[in-house]
Amino acid sequence: MEKKVKIGILGCANIAERYSIKAFQVLENAEVVSIASRSEEKAREWAQKFGIKNAEGYDSLIKNEEIDAIYIPLPIGLHKEWILKAAKNGKHILSEKSLAGSLKDVKEIIDGCRQNNVVLYENFTCDYHPQHHKVAELMRNKSIGEPFLFESKYGFPIITPDNFRYNKELGGSALNESGAYQVYTARKLLNKEPICVSANLYFEKGVDMRGSVMLEFENNFTALFSFNLDAVYQNNYSVWGGKGLIKVGRAYAIAPNFKPIVEVIKNENRQETVTALDIPAHNHFETIFREFCGLVLKKETNKEKIKAKYLDILAQARVLEAIRISVKEKRKVALKEI
Repeated sequence: MEKKVKIGILGCANIAERYSIKAFQVLENAEVVSIASRSEEKAREWAQKFGIKNAEGYDSLIKNEEIDAIYIPLPIGLHKEWILKAAKNGKHILSEKSLAGSLKDVKEIIDGCRQNNVVLYENFTCDYHPQHHKVAELMRNKSIGEPFLFESKYGFPIITPDNFRYNKELGGSALNESGAYQVYTARKLLNKEPICVSANLYFEKGVDMRGSVMLEFENNFTALFSFNLDAVYQNNYSVWGGKGLIKVGRAYAIAPNFKPIVEVIKNENRQETVTALDIPAHNHFETIFREFCGLVLKKETNKEKIKAKYLDILAQARVLEAIRISVKEKRKVALKEI
């Protein structure tokens, strides 16, 4: 029988209840041991629901010697504190995105995890969905000619006014909550880092509720995207090339049973053709969690992969920081400045 990573769940977040705990529980290399909440009553309720133990608070969970790794779905503003505490206790960490609200905090998190020799993942599950792999393949193969533009919209109406996304103290931010997905996806589709950033953010009560960004890459490729926390739902992107356009209708938040809609649009002899690609539904939570647990179990023989994860997290944080500087200083920011 394959050894299993013993998982602790730090926080009773909606994403944990709907997807994450269930995904861990079906894996051959993971076992969910315990869950903690600010409310012990809620932790007991969830523990009973999922057939696991409940811990008496966050500190109790991360000090539990039975647990190997911690999954953190807490608000962004709480990530740094609890990631560093978990790392100090020798726990590997899979944290929901964005990892932190500043490059400085991300660097401190990475330093703490490196010093304690633990695996750190930032949970961009969308990167593990086959629809994005197919888009990247079409771009590499020049199926739409030379790609030159990524465009995206991602945002949603106000959930409830007291939701952590609208709370500055808890790290509320449209950039960190929605825009981060678009930054990440543009970087991954191109397999390159941007060279320049220009951005606007619009604030209410200290929280950036809406924003728009332009990322400039080498080879005349541009990424343009907008994000928000208070408008009609949008969750899409397109890639425009010299000979065609790829449209992804459900890009970032994708339920495991949802069959994506990806279309390739071309014009030949003044006739438009639309080809719908057959992309299967996929539980990308299971895929990234399985990879994380596999890396934890074979940590000593995968030091380069762990190092690459640290570097990818840092690269993502650098772009987000460049966006913040562009807004603050009202100018284009070169990534080499960061």
